[in-house]
Amino acid sequence: MAASSLLGDGTEVIVAASQSQLRVQFEAIELRVVTGPDAGLEISLGLPVLRIGTAPDNDVVLTDRAISRRHAEIRMTPNGLLLRDLGSTNGIFINDVRIAEAYIPADADCRLGYSRLLIRQHTEERKVAVPRQDHLGELVGSSERMRELYGLIRAVAPTPTTVHLHGESGAGKELVARTLHTFSGRQGPLVVFDASVADPEMVRNDLFGHIKGAFTGATGSREGAFRQAHTGTLFIDEIGELPLDLQPRLLRVLETREVLPIGSDKPLRVDVRVITATHRDLEAMVRAGTFRPDLFYRLSVVPIEVPALREIREDIPLIARHLCERLQLPCRLSAAVLEALQDYSWPGNVRELRNVLERAAVLCGDREIRPEDLRLSKAAAAIPVSPPALAASPVQRAEPLSEPCSEPGKPAADARAHLREMERHMIVEALERNQGNKAAVARELGIPLSTLKRRLKDYRIGDEG
Repeated sequence: MAASSLLGDGTEVIVAASQSQLRVQFEAIELRVVTGPDAGLEISLGLPVLRIGTAPDNDVVLTDRAISRRHAEIRMTPNGLLLRDLGSTNGIFINDVRIAEAYIPADADCRLGYSRLLIRQHTEERKVAVPRQDHLGELVGSSERMRELYGLIRAVAPTPTTVHLHGESGAGKELVARTLHTFSGRQGPLVVFDASVADPEMVRNDLFGHIKGAFTGATGSREGAFRQAHTGTLFIDEIGELPLDLQPRLLRVLETREVLPIGSDKPLRVDVRVITATHRDLEAMVRAGTFRPDLFYRLSVVPIEVPALREIREDIPLIARHLCERLQLPCRLSAAVLEALQDYSWPGNVRELRNVLERAAVLCGDREIRPEDLRLSKAAAAIPVSPPALAASPVQRAEPLSEPCSEPGKPAADARAHLREMERHMIVEALERNQGNKAAVARELGIPLSTLKRRLKDYRIGDEG
């Protein structure tokens, strides 16, 4: 079955009709040096902005002594390729006419210094086999939809192309981002920035950093997420929540690959591959004026749809067993339970599945779990989805605990105590994994930051300040 996604800039992702092969098409800038010291050089990059000069941090590095360190840039736009002079000494010419900024006509002759270049926009195609495997990185599933996702990740990961992930809350967008980073070959770290839980007044600081003395209380400098991700990948989750007034700053960083820390007048170069994600409809937000169209264009070079759990029902038994193994849950899942899991609509996706399994494992102990032990909501499909509460939270869950599925005669109070202790243990471990970052912990556990803070206070974990 073939499927494709076409963007406003012409980017198209095609899943071939054959189940064994996948084609990915995206727009790229192709450059060939016709004359000059670098004659014969050819390059094709799927970048929205490509910089040319003699400095080693350019995308195209030329040795022509008449070319400046940062001479020119080529930008993909909906109207074609835009060539712009970056303040060079000897200028740039299109068909022997010096320009400061102009669209490049078809088959035009472009000159920089002593070098003549042919520059065009073309559709680059990559073909990859759709692997017959049941996992890739941290992703699990053997359905055709998941295997197509694996193939798309393998095709896109090694490129510098910006990727935008769209999918429902809890569907595993961060796992896809981690897998993209794993197969990218980039040497730097993966840095996660969650735009939905950050203080709006601190978003700029969290992304771009500050210098010492930039504001009251700035006793030292801070790198910010972009510089922390240098030579690696920055995953900006819930990009739709980014304040409108900060969107032009993010666009500038994506185009110039330079960040300006708060309090500094010296931009700093960064080499970062950006992946964004959201559960919101960015195109609708663009139409409503709440998201900048130029930023949307830059982010959506390659769009990837992350399937909801109900869309890959055949993978649910495999995913459930994987979660039990990874979380070290003493779960014995009967065939009837696996069937019940497949029949459920999963409005909270994989995150909700994890919560359900954790709760059932705590309450049932070593006994085999039965369908009634899952306590799945019959009205789930009709209820608007919000981030689910911790599985082991009797206060946040709507299901009563008066009839625990533990062995007959065991008091419900004991089950509640066990549940709370497990919840406390989960929070402590998550804090350790995330070096005390409460926003990251809340995201990992699938709960609002305010709920996490209440739990920290209830369990007297750390200092709430």
